[in-house]
Amino acid sequence: MVASIAKVPLLRNLATRSLSSSASLHPVGGISNYEVSNSNVNGVSVCSAENNSPLARVSIIFRAGSRYENDDNQGVAHVLRICAGLTTKSTSQFAITRHIQQVGASLHCTLDRETIAYTLEGTRSAVEEVIPFLSTVATEQIFRPWELADNIKRIRLELATRPPQLRTIDLLHKAAYRKGLGNSLFIAKYNLEKVNSETLQHYVNCNLTSDKATVVGLGVNHNNLKEYVACLNFPGTSGQAVIPSPYKGGEIRCDKGGNLAYIAIAGEGPGMNNLKQAAAGAVVQKILGSGASVPYGIDHGMLRQVIKTTEEYAISGLNANYDETGLVGAMFVAPASVAGQITENVFSTLKSGRISDEWVERGKNQLKASVLMASENGRSVVRKLGQSCALTGTGLSPTQYIGIVESVTSKDVNDVLAKAGSNLSISSFGNLSCVPYLADLK
Repeated sequence: MVASIAKVPLLRNLATRSLSSSASLHPVGGISNYEVSNSNVNGVSVCSAENNSPLARVSIIFRAGSRYENDDNQGVAHVLRICAGLTTKSTSQFAITRHIQQVGASLHCTLDRETIAYTLEGTRSAVEEVIPFLSTVATEQIFRPWELADNIKRIRLELATRPPQLRTIDLLHKAAYRKGLGNSLFIAKYNLEKVNSETLQHYVNCNLTSDKATVVGLGVNHNNLKEYVACLNFPGTSGQAVIPSPYKGGEIRCDKGGNLAYIAIAGEGPGMNNLKQAAAGAVVQKILGSGASVPYGIDHGMLRQVIKTTEEYAISGLNANYDETGLVGAMFVAPASVAGQITENVFSTLKSGRISDEWVERGKNQLKASVLMASENGRSVVRKLGQSCALTGTGLSPTQYIGIVESVTSKDVNDVLAKAGSNLSISSFGNLSCVPYLADLK
């Protein structure tokens, strides 16, 4: 989820000498290999790349996503995302907002189960001018009770307007992992009063630390980015190892009525600690189906071949990779009357499906095209680069990743599908009158 904030930096002196390259810009196009190193001052991982775009982006990422919450602070990561851009130790909320808007830049905070990222983007000169505000927003948080109270209505609105498919994916993680990666990206309504300023500050001090931080830049000079990172003031080091979140499998149903049923079915997939297997999982997603390639078209993925119904429905493959584990499967939305039939078709395909060499080649081609097209979107590149560096300690260029995809074999793909199908999880939301229970599916 993304919390867009039009709020910006601090007014302290930082050695931010020309983070943008002073060289003349070349045509926008490919990205050369990423430069990766560690800061000599605080040991923070630094990764950057040049894409020859007039825009620059700098992101500070912490391994502090919702999986790091415990029973006493459930939902704190969601509130922390909402609080991005509020008053900090050195700058007021008004100053942050005014300065970033004045130069035409933007600052936003994104949260997933593994990481929370603070990203500044704008023209190269604008990013250079207001980058100190990124520093204060990401590393100098203070949580004033009255400012936190002002944002409670915003949190309630966000909870009330969550789309059903997002809630279904959230429930799937809960069913699959219970805790850790099973923690929701959203705070429960009954916990709103429990997450206060002290809870937030304690979470920041324990998780937004130098040993859990990564800084990535796109369209910036690597050496100057390292100098900038050396000036960042983190709360300290956490000294905490990542607590494993083993896949368990299960089912969660949320019957809300209506005309539609939203169903997600998935099993354990590969994690980022095995890049080749992770690439195989992404190929499986493309094979199962990932939406139409043309407007008003129909996706002709493998799942479409096994579902026989005249009713309109939407289905897509699902692939999520975390540090040591992941999820591979599919999600669909359909009229309640045919949801049971489609559930059985998808379940049997994931449970005992076999993928031919022809399908594997098709999936690899689709994945390579998707990766290359995404590499032209700077915001997508920064997000994926930040997650990759945070979880693996290195950055892969699109060319390097495609090389890994090329090495994926039919055996790799079928191994991923077989592992996922051995223990499936199901989450369902909406009208579940015709949706079978997991125990009844064979």
